[in-house]
Amino acid sequence: MRDTQGVAKFAPPTPRSRRLGRELRRLREERGLTLEQAGKAINMTGARISRVELGDIKISAGGVIELLQAYDVDLQTDQAIAMVATARAMRSEVGWWQRLGSLTPRFSTYLAYENEATDLLNFEFSLVPGILQTEAYARAVIGAAPHSDEAAVDERVKARIKRQEALRRSKGRLRVHAVVSEAALLVEVGGRTVVREQLEQLAELSALPNVRIQVLRFAAGASMADNGGFAILRFAEDPPLGHIDTLAGPLFLEDPGDIDRLTAVFDNLRTLALSPPESVDFIKERSRATQLD
Repeated sequence: MRDTQGVAKFAPPTPRSRRLGRELRRLREERGLTLEQAGKAINMTGARISRVELGDIKISAGGVIELLQAYDVDLQTDQAIAMVATARAMRSEVGWWQRLGSLTPRFSTYLAYENEATDLLNFEFSLVPGILQTEAYARAVIGAAPHSDEAAVDERVKARIKRQEALRRSKGRLRVHAVVSEAALLVEVGGRTVVREQLEQLAELSALPNVRIQVLRFAAGASMADNGGFAILRFAEDPPLGHIDTLAGPLFLEDPGDIDRLTAVFDNLRTLALSPPESVDFIKERSRATQLD
């Protein structure tokens, strides 16, 4: 089903939609057309064309064909066939996160990116990283939000646990490197039993070949990330993406300079943190302490 402007109904942008958009922009610029001229050729606004080129909205296969024709591209070339196929695949595929109606558009966008990422670099100061949380821990965290609707909490918990499948899937396993502050291991989220189960899971997950966990001890002193947590997503064929949670909502960073700064901060953190083996020992020690307290 195609809407009146040749784009799919709302679906989170993905690395593939950004890749397709970049290629469409290159072809438009080679043709010497403005956004408005390209939009006029297929009855679409220039602003809409811009969002397609940024990957923010997914254009239909028919829309791609019309743009390629407007750019005088032979539809029988391998390039054109591949672009149309990509648009068709993006439109027909529905991510599991899109079936959870209570998720915000920005969180759905993050999940769509994470689903195609090859690497996740994550620093958290006060909580265990979401992708590593147990169900009980996640429920305690999400349920702490004001005015939490029970059904919405259930869906958000389901999404958080579903993300862990990327750590164990047979193909394209996500590689995770998490630096966790000692403070995150001390906060009694949901009570000591929940915390103990969470610590045990961290130790178990750290044994996976694609998961590296480091603990940043208080003794490490000040770091370059004293302002809070963040994540960097890396992809096989696309530029990396930064992600920061703020009180006003999640913030996505694409500028190379911003990514370089986040990478420098993460490098500083992993240098200050305990090594992965030392971190596992510390996590197990904290787990035993919760049993004795």
